[in-house]
Amino acid sequence: MFATLSSDGAFVVKLPRQRVDAFVAAGEGRPFEPGPGRVMKEWLELGVACRQDWTSLAEEAVAFVGGTPR
Repeated sequence: MFATLSSDGAFVVKLPRQRVDAFVAAGEGRPFEPGPGRVMKEWLELGVACRQDWTSLAEEAVAFVGGTPR
């Protein structure tokens, strides 16, 4: 699994922790927390208003998890 949509419609994508940290530091996303206190450090949650290209991030995620991007 490399990406999904959260129950509230946010795009959630698996990226290297450094990339997640960079997005968080820039205020462009937050670490995905599927339950209270359960932060997934290699998963980034981007809100529906995010200006990032979700397709490019999904392709990056596929490469990160060992797949072949389109």
